Amino acid sequence: MTNKEQFMAFVLVGAVARDINADTTDSQLIMHIAGQIPEDAIPANTMNAAKVFLAFCNDGSKRPYRWMLPPLQKAGG
Repeated sequence: MTNKEQFMAFVLVGAVARDINADTTDSQLIMHIAGQIPEDAIPANTMNAAKVFLAFCNDGSKRPYRWMLPPLQKAGG
């Protein structure tokens, strides 16, 4: 499995567990946001990265880490 596939698998399990535990339906949105993270930005320890990402999703007041943000688009093409 690639780094991105491992990360997405850990996020999926955590998001579904969160849905079951907190009676929410946010897993699809969480997976969509996680899918926007470029593979080369995901830290090597994918399990820890997923745990940090899910903690960010649970608390909207925290700022995301830079690796969680999609790459910036250059102005003018």
